[in-house]
Amino acid sequence: MKKILLPTDFSKASEKAIHYALAMFSDTACEFTLLNTYGTNAQPEIAMYVLDDLRVNAENMMEKFVKNLKKFDDESFHVFKTEFLPVSPASAIDILNQTHHYDLVIIGASGAGNNLFFGSVATDVVRNVPVNTLVVPLNATINSIKNIVLAVDYQHLNEFKVFDNLKDLLIRKEAKLTFLTILKENQTPESLDGLAKFEYHNYFGDIKTEDYFIRNNDVEKGIKAFLNVHRVDLLAMVSRHHSFLDVVFNRSQTRKFAFHPSVPFLSIYDDVPEDLLKDSEMVTF
Repeated sequence: MKKILLPTDFSKASEKAIHYALAMFSDTACEFTLLNTYGTNAQPEIAMYVLDDLRVNAENMMEKFVKNLKKFDDESFHVFKTEFLPVSPASAIDILNQTHHYDLVIIGASGAGNNLFFGSVATDVVRNVPVNTLVVPLNATINSIKNIVLAVDYQHLNEFKVFDNLKDLLIRKEAKLTFLTILKENQTPESLDGLAKFEYHNYFGDIKTEDYFIRNNDVEKGIKAFLNVHRVDLLAMVSRHHSFLDVVFNRSQTRKFAFHPSVPFLSIYDDVPEDLLKDSEMVTF
């Protein structure tokens, strides 16, 4: 049984993400945990009383929400749990993930805000929590997943099992996988790591795949150019913890796409030691 964490603030964006999750795993036994977080700026001497009221309110809202959700989804192999924590969403996700080890966290993105440095819940999770994260934009269409794009630069991977959930999704949905590589000015497809390319294709050997190359010195622009002219149901990238300066100067592509995704965006976490990473910005955050 897969374990899926669904943070919700009862907004339209989080509701869209939850319904997307139910459709995505309509054929799979899952334990869905709905998480609501709350907090207060009240003085310490009264904070505990305020937090008690906030929790009671959150529990009441969640009870109604889950009741309506079960009317929409009555699959016997879907189990719903709830969690409430008085901390930030990213902190709550990190705390729960350390105990439950979720297969996936699915977060709604409203598209509001325009400051990447301060980010959003999605960018906070992608940057700080070692968990696979799917970010669903509010305008995403809930339909069959047939075309998945994996942005790759053929860097070292700790283990290919980081793609196990993606491979499972591809098989379940009978979807096609496109390996999208953004080549810089001095690169050619032949100059890429041949062994790494073989390992990727070998791992996804039972999936229908194709390679696609775009030349652009700006990785973000190259990926967006592809998205503008191709049907893509889901975009995936590998994300890795990197230095503080990478965050400050916004050198993370996963963080950028998590902030304002134009299509559902899957950040796949890979814990690779820094000394094994090459100088590339596509898959780091």
